[in-house]
Amino acid sequence: MAVSREQLYKEVWAESMTAVAKRYGVSSSFLGRICDRLRVPHPSRGYWAKLKSGKAPDRPPLPEALSGDEIEWVREGEAQRISLAPPKPPDE
Repeated sequence: MAVSREQLYKEVWAESMTAVAKRYGVSSSFLGRICDRLRVPHPSRGYWAKLKSGKAPDRPPLPEALSGDEIEWVREGEAQRISLAPPKPPDE
């Protein structure tokens, strides 16, 4: 099963990393590393407690995937990546 960057972003900001990680059968720290690898911002520790008290920081936007970036996470197999841009011809 493949999970896109966009889907992962939505999930980690909708509920705790622990809950999302449990659904995928991984630890929350592993899921955090997956988010980092995919360049998906995720809540820091204590975010949900701050949210309950009305002091949570703003949610950062999902950055655009860059050439060569993974665009999905797959538990088994190879993830898709953004195609590398073709090389520019030399200026003459």
